Amino acid sequence: MSSNKVLPTKLNLIRFKNELKLVSTIKRLLESKREVLLIYLRTYAAEYEKLYNEVNEALKKTYNSYMQAVVDEGITTIEKIADSQSHSLSVSSSLKVIFGVKIPVIQLNEGSIPEKPFSEVETSPYLSEAYDEMREALVKVVQLVELESTIRSLAAELRRTQRLINAIDTSILPFYRGSVKYIKSVLDDKAREEFVRLKITRRILERRRQSGE
Repeated sequence: MSSNKVLPTKLNLIRFKNELKLVSTIKRLLESKREVLLIYLRTYAAEYEKLYNEVNEALKKTYNSYMQAVVDEGITTIEKIADSQSHSLSVSSSLKVIFGVKIPVIQLNEGSIPEKPFSEVETSPYLSEAYDEMREALVKVVQLVELESTIRSLAAELRRTQRLINAIDTSILPFYRGSVKYIKSVLDDKAREEFVRLKITRRILERRRQSGE
């Protein structure tokens, strides 16, 4: 929208000045929000990196124990044990709000993890180790998923906030500033014209008064 299409009146000048202040305030609030979101993102990113490394290490240990169990028991026996178990886990989800951003909260129902379907005496101790390590790893994997979802949500909100700031900088503020400048320029020109007109009128009246005398 061009500022030259704005009706140059004193009322509009007051209105646009007030709206310019409001938009400037909104921009400052959005910039503050952006800074807070960046702080949250850095914090969660550090937590994610730490937990990601822990999950990798836990899964590596689980895999090593599992492979040792396969060597001891044979893949056929391991597969039979695995096939006898539930293939799904129970998780609960909810939402929390961080600085106006809805964040998913995911919790694993540890009771849905099957109990050991074998006796530690009858099977390889590595199989028992693999079970215990996988149980611990599953909890961390769910936490990692929650952290990743949190980071995605915060990053999306940060992008939305930055787009708003960009729109204010490139479109909204220039429009209001241009409108205020345009209205002031037109009103100033009218004021000067009115001053000149009054001055000329005064001179004419003064001459008529003198000539009448």
